[in-house]
Amino acid sequence: MNKLLLLMLLAPFTAIMGQDVNTVDSARAVTLEGVIVRGYETNRPMKEVAAAIGVINTQQLQKFGTSSIIPAMNAIPGVRMEERSPGSYRLNIRGSSLRSPFGVRNIKIYWNDIPFTDPGGNTYLNQLSFYNFSSIEVLKGPGSSLYGAGTGGVMLINSFPDTKGNHLIVNYSAGSFHAQNVNVSASMGSESFQSKVDYTHQESNGYRDQSAMQRDLFSWQTRIKVSDKQSITTQVMYGNLFYETPGALTKAQFLANPRAARPAAPAARQPGAIENQAAIWQKTFWTGIRHQYQFNTHLENTTSVYGAFSQIKNPTIRNYERRLEPNFGGRSTFSYTGNVNASTVKIIAGVEAQQGYSTNKVYKNKKGNIDSLQT
Repeated sequence: MNKLLLLMLLAPFTAIMGQDVNTVDSARAVTLEGVIVRGYETNRPMKEVAAAIGVINTQQLQKFGTSSIIPAMNAIPGVRMEERSPGSYRLNIRGSSLRSPFGVRNIKIYWNDIPFTDPGGNTYLNQLSFYNFSSIEVLKGPGSSLYGAGTGGVMLINSFPDTKGNHLIVNYSAGSFHAQNVNVSASMGSESFQSKVDYTHQESNGYRDQSAMQRDLFSWQTRIKVSDKQSITTQVMYGNLFYETPGALTKAQFLANPRAARPAAPAARQPGAIENQAAIWQKTFWTGIRHQYQFNTHLENTTSVYGAFSQIKNPTIRNYERRLEPNFGGRSTFSYTGNVNASTVKIIAGVEAQQGYSTNKVYKNKKGNIDSLQT
């Protein structure tokens, strides 16, 4: 009985093994597209780059839905992205996760090769919607002098679609807690010209009390191939983001009602999150231009400049802060590629400079309105 059962179990495997392996493989073979890495100014296939780099393409982004890039980012080994309040992100690369009240800190982020991180090292990544990401490269670990003082890592965002031609796309999704995500995208393109206009509206009431979110984002980007030697990229972005901050709960408060916002503390004379209307209003205008020029087969230059202005209002349980943050900067790199005997040598040199100003005023919070000036 045991021998008969063993023969019956082996029979299907014997039948499969008897087929021509080459026939089965050729029928199922799929040729994957090569992944080109732009990080460290390499522009080489990923298999030839000896560095810790994570790459996310358009298909991987869309696999997890269109509400957020967080699931796709968390699929990269060594990367952890969190959403503390709806619309408030924290990005952790290999354990580096410095706290930033309004954005991502200690990680240099570039949008189509133009600096998106401000001079203070803070990045308002939450101003961008899912539809502003066509592909992402994450360089794990310090960016060294090539990307400045971003000791936590580097994130390179590409927002241009891979497809050419004229397209008008409307996306809409909805979910629980009145979650809605609307995107209208118009693009036109050819080998020498690409232009894309995006408008995104996203809103949600949130799971907890005092956790609603609303984001409106307009962006326009253009890429022009002037000649075989030079190209110009321009970008404009305006984001208007509002999200409420419910605050933390003690274990007893969580067990009593996990959906509650932070309650008042009469003993400490502190109002609750709802009473003081704890939230963040964040408006950002950002524009940049990038010029790339190929002098000859060996020497190439890429130069980009940008300007940005952010306005932030932040009523909290303890106070009410208002901030104005204009900043500007630029980056220029020269790349020389030559041959020495049978080896290829590439030398990269350049400069990046930024200047920022900020005006911070902190008031006493009186039920969501500014009161007396404190600092």
